Amino acid sequence: MFRGEFQDVPGDLAPAEIVQVADARGHVVGAGYANPASSILVRILTRAEDVPDAAWARRRLDLAVTRRTGDFGDGADARLVHAEADGLPGLVVERMGGYLVVSPDTLGAQEVLLPWLLEPLVQLGPRGVVLRAVSPSRQHEGLGLELRMLEGKPPEGPVEVREDGIVYLVDLLSGQKTGHYFDQRRNRGRVERLSHGRRVLDAFSYTGGFGLHAARGGASGVVAMDSSQEAVAALRRNAERNGATVDARVENAFDGLRAMSQARERFDLVVLDPPPFARGRSHVPAALRAYKEINLRAMRLLPPGGILCTATCSHAVSLEDFLGAVRSAAQDAGFSGRILGVHGADRDHPVRIEIPETDYLHCVLLTKE
Repeated sequence: MFRGEFQDVPGDLAPAEIVQVADARGHVVGAGYANPASSILVRILTRAEDVPDAAWARRRLDLAVTRRTGDFGDGADARLVHAEADGLPGLVVERMGGYLVVSPDTLGAQEVLLPWLLEPLVQLGPRGVVLRAVSPSRQHEGLGLELRMLEGKPPEGPVEVREDGIVYLVDLLSGQKTGHYFDQRRNRGRVERLSHGRRVLDAFSYTGGFGLHAARGGASGVVAMDSSQEAVAALRRNAERNGATVDARVENAFDGLRAMSQARERFDLVVLDPPPFARGRSHVPAALRAYKEINLRAMRLLPPGGILCTATCSHAVSLEDFLGAVRSAAQDAGFSGRILGVHGADRDHPVRIEIPETDYLHCVLLTKE
C-alpha cells in the first residue's frame, strides 16, 4: 500500500516492522511489513487479523513448493516462490541445478521473510542456497546489491538447468536476475512446434531459449542476436551442449533488425523477447514507441505465411497497450494477418486475480497473410 493511502502513520515506524492495517472505522483489514523509506509504505502479507510469523511463512512456502511439485515433478528446476503471487511479497526463489537461488527485492523480504524461511529452504535439501540480491528495484527500498552464498559451497562453474529436455549452462553467481528465465517455458515450446523447416530469428536472445527450441524443432536455420557478449558466449555453450546449430551474433537487436530490414532479409519466424522497456508508469510512452519500432522491423522480415512471436515483460505495460503498439507497427509495415494466440507466463509464475501486476508477461503469436 502506498504512503498516500494512509491517513495516520506512526512517527516511530521502524524499517521492516510487522504492522497491522486498519480502516477508518478501526477494523483491522490486514497485516504486512513496513518500509518508511519507500513510497510503498506497507506490503500486505495477509488480509486476516492474525499477525504473520515464521510458522505462517513456512505454510506459504510449503504450499508454493507443493504446487510446483504437482506441476513439474519433485525436484524439477522451476520458480518455487513468485513473490506476491505466492503471498510472499518481494521474495523470489528458484531451483536451478540442485541449488536454490533466493532474490529478496524489498526490505521486508530481506529482513523478515528470508530469516523466517532460510531454514525451511535448507530443509528442501539443495546443494546450496545462493543470495542474488541484484535487482535495480532494491535501490527504491534503500538496499544495496548482494551476491553470495547463504548456505553451502558455491558451484565450481555453471550448473545444468533442465527445461523440457533442453540443458542450459547457468552461472548462478553472475548473469541477469536469477540467471535463467523460466517464465517463457511454455512459449518456447510453442515456437518449437512452429519452427520445422523455417528460418528463425531469435532477437534479444539472451542465452538462447527460443533459438535452442527452434533448432530442436527442425528449423532450417537459426540466427540469434543479443547485445551482451557474455550472454552470446553462454548461448554458444548451450548450443554445443545440446548439439544445436545456432548462428549467434553479438549485436544490438534494434540495430540488427533495422539492418536486416534494409537489406530485405527474410525469416519465416521471428521472435522478439526483449528485456523490460518500462520500469515504471512514467516510462510507458517511450516503451510503447520501442515496441512499435522492433515489431515494425520484424514484420518487414516476414514473407506471407511467416510468423511473429512478440513479447513484453514490462509490468507497467498492459496487454491492451502492447497490442496497440503491435497494431500500429502492423499498419505502418503494411502487415495483415491473424493473431494465433495470446499467452502469458508458465505455471510457476502464477497470476492472482486481485493483483493485476502479477499478469506481467504477454506473448502474442501472429501470422502474416
